[in-house]
Amino acid sequence: MHPHVITVRHNPAVAGLLSALGAVVLIGGLAFMSGPSGVIGTLGLVFSGAVSLTIGILQFAKPYCVFEPASGTLRLVDVFGYKDKLHGAPVDERLYYNGRNIICVLPDGAHRAVKTWPGHTADLPRLYASVPFHPA
Repeated sequence: MHPHVITVRHNPAVAGLLSALGAVVLIGGLAFMSGPSGVIGTLGLVFSGAVSLTIGILQFAKPYCVFEPASGTLRLVDVFGYKDKLHGAPVDERLYYNGRNIICVLPDGAHRAVKTWPGHTADLPRLYASVPFHPA
């Protein structure tokens, strides 16, 4: 990745919990397939376990967000790669850090906090330091 781009990984506790629970539900669904409920009764367990496991693995592989200080763009990365959410200059928004949250000022002047709790706590201070500070 470019050295001037700040990458925040997903929180490993959330990704690990999602992966572990997905694996347990998937294995349980596969084990129940041989039981009296049959295949139809356990397809929901197998499907939800596989989806949870996939999302957990993708959270380990992909970043939560990427900040480009040169352009002032904060991109929240979609784990499936379908549609990333953009904040900052490219969408006529202004970003600043108020000491607790990253705040997005919308074009109409409204303020909205950008959620950062899914990010890895070790990566967040670097992100906060690179976003302009504005006390609340």
